[in-house]
Amino acid sequence: MMLIHNTSLAEEVYALNAIYGEGRIAVTFSDAHHTTVAVRLPGLDYSFLLRVLDDYPRSCPQVLGVDNLVESTKPEVQQNAVYLGACVQAVHYPESVCLYDAIEEFETVHKALQAHVPPSEDTEKESQLQSARRAVILKDLATRARAKVDVRAQQSVIADSPFDVVDCVVCMDPFFRVDVVSLKCRHSFCLGCLHEGLQNMFKTRIEFKCCGHSVPLRAIRERGGLDADFLDILVVWLQEVHTANPVYCPWEDCLAYIPASMVRQDYAKCLLCKKRVCMGCRGKEHGGLCKRDKALQALIEKEKWKFCPACGHLVQRREGCNHMTCICSADFCYRCGKMWSRRSPACDCGLFQHLN
Repeated sequence: MMLIHNTSLAEEVYALNAIYGEGRIAVTFSDAHHTTVAVRLPGLDYSFLLRVLDDYPRSCPQVLGVDNLVESTKPEVQQNAVYLGACVQAVHYPESVCLYDAIEEFETVHKALQAHVPPSEDTEKESQLQSARRAVILKDLATRARAKVDVRAQQSVIADSPFDVVDCVVCMDPFFRVDVVSLKCRHSFCLGCLHEGLQNMFKTRIEFKCCGHSVPLRAIRERGGLDADFLDILVVWLQEVHTANPVYCPWEDCLAYIPASMVRQDYAKCLLCKKRVCMGCRGKEHGGLCKRDKALQALIEKEKWKFCPACGHLVQRREGCNHMTCICSADFCYRCGKMWSRRSPACDCGLFQHLN
């Protein structure tokens, strides 16, 4: 076992291993200035790394993160590291060792966060209750952690540190930085207030912004706490708001917005009802070319093409008489567009009286 220079810490590590099992608390580095302690708690696949200064227990241990590089990238693991750091701050008193109390506090908080509310037929209400209880637990922990940090330590915390405690700009309650979404204006929103603000967007049709800055959806997804389906709808809604000339499904039983990714030059496909939309007239898909396509109309007038009166396909006469037979087998006059009856003309245009 590595030599621990701090006597109080050495005795505490020995006692903790006797309580939780040998190897749960390990020392990875120690010198005359500080010691790094790895704490592995039951049910977790990683160890928390704590930095303990030589004057401990006078100074409060600091949680550095976790020992697993892969796990350290996961939002849940990052949050747990912050919560353990807050637990250490909340229970620490100068001249008194605190690791046992911090571990017990963290396990209590962790179990409370993992516990589920009673099942309900209303899944949305159940999710709201779960989020509300989580918020209460974390606000209590954040408040106690902040109260134990002295003024000098609070001022020395880096503004963007995830271990910091910040106030929601709406409800003014304290939250850990990992549990809020911060915008470029440096204002932070808790997930509850943010969710309410985002829901109001659907009512007001005005994008939720702060100081002119939009909400970073990627940050919201990383923080969690909001329903994935709600976020998917939100992404589509924001696309609709920022699209200059949005396309909507013309079918009466749908009328949904069609994202730009589903729009082609001549048609669009609705993601909701799977039906197609003619981009020429923005109406329901129809056979043949769209007669309301302005670019096509200009070309038709220039080339003097005709539409088949039976199926709507565009027909071009290169040479010969006015009698045209479409691919749908319909016979009609190329000059006036009237259908032929029994292979005989229904007009007086004549076979070779062409357009000027």
